[in-house]
Amino acid sequence: MIGVIGISYKTAPLEIREKFSFSKEDIVPFSEQLQQETEISDLVLVSTCNRTEIYFSQDKHDNQTAFELVYEVIKKFKQITDHCWQYFYHRSNAGAVRHLFEVVSGLDSLIIGEDQIIGQVKEAYVTCTELALTDAVLMRLFQKSFEAGKRVRTETGIKLGITSVSSAAVEMCASMLNGVNDKSVLLIGTGETGNLALQNIFKKGVKQIGVTNRTIEKAEKTAAKYNGMTIPYESFEKYLHGFDIVMVATSSATPIITAEMISKNRHIRPDHKQVFIDLSVPRNIESAVGQFDNIELLGVDDLQEIVRQTTEKKKESAEKAHLILDEVVADFTEWLASRSLRPAINVITTNLQTINQEELSTYRKLNTPEMQEIVDDYAQHLTQRYTRLLIKNLKNLTDNGKNIDSLKIINDLFKFD
Repeated sequence: MIGVIGISYKTAPLEIREKFSFSKEDIVPFSEQLQQETEISDLVLVSTCNRTEIYFSQDKHDNQTAFELVYEVIKKFKQITDHCWQYFYHRSNAGAVRHLFEVVSGLDSLIIGEDQIIGQVKEAYVTCTELALTDAVLMRLFQKSFEAGKRVRTETGIKLGITSVSSAAVEMCASMLNGVNDKSVLLIGTGETGNLALQNIFKKGVKQIGVTNRTIEKAEKTAAKYNGMTIPYESFEKYLHGFDIVMVATSSATPIITAEMISKNRHIRPDHKQVFIDLSVPRNIESAVGQFDNIELLGVDDLQEIVRQTTEKKKESAEKAHLILDEVVADFTEWLASRSLRPAINVITTNLQTINQEELSTYRKLNTPEMQEIVDDYAQHLTQRYTRLLIKNLKNLTDNGKNIDSLKIINDLFKFD
């Protein structure tokens, strides 16, 4: 069974999603707990600002039991006691395959055609593979998903226009401030999301840029690209009131900008209009910050109008993308189905060869070397012919492995003791 259980912007608000956010450091302890409590050891854990999903491969439990067990381990690991099952979705086998391909292709993203998601999923896959958490099925599945994502972006126009949450937030920010040519921006956090947001707002014309990060070298590197200033992370609070736009994209588990910080220096420029953009999950800016006069707070869930416009523009491309996914899903499920026939094929081949050798041993004692060679050749030919015939019938009977109901009977039939 291939399964995925997850929570996303489609099923849960941000205040729920952030409770189930995983860091890279969580993967090993979570996988150990999952293995211990469910015997499920093969997984890929994807956690972004818009989703947390766990893909797994297992044959220990029936589908529903597997989903319920994984869900309970997620709750226990995140120390959540509330009932949250209604926020989770789960898919199995072909449904899970289709879902992953849609995610990687950007069809399941808040911004249709999002580019960032394919890199995030690749990073999650590589991390879990390096930790020896992926079996052959998951490896093939994720490699096929990257093929699907590449084809969709190459063969359709889905990547045109806005392709990330950060670019959508920048568009909305520019609209609120009537353009950003004469504005200043402070970026807190220089990971992929933060750098992408800064790149987008720089293209909009922002010239005054400040950058801060826990690792000062990373802040300096990013600031140098845009001829910006570097601000020590320990003292960024003192600079907040001086910027028109403050963008935050860090992996902090708790808010790093609080209402108390804003109130300390708000008296310096009480009429200064500012936009705070929080691109982090969990949220890094307290919601109370948005209650100050002349301050607008944007989070990843505040982009509905741009999302609607983008979805409408890319409707035709999305339809073409789904046709591409039909092909790739069919290709993978064909491989997966044929893989299920391997045990039966191995049993047929091995056992017929064994019977052949056992029966020939009797004749070898009674015949001359010349006659023995003739009999050996004929027996080998007969064995191979019947093996091919049985395998052909096996594939026809099971629709090349898709009809698994008869596989157990077939496996039992060719077990020769």
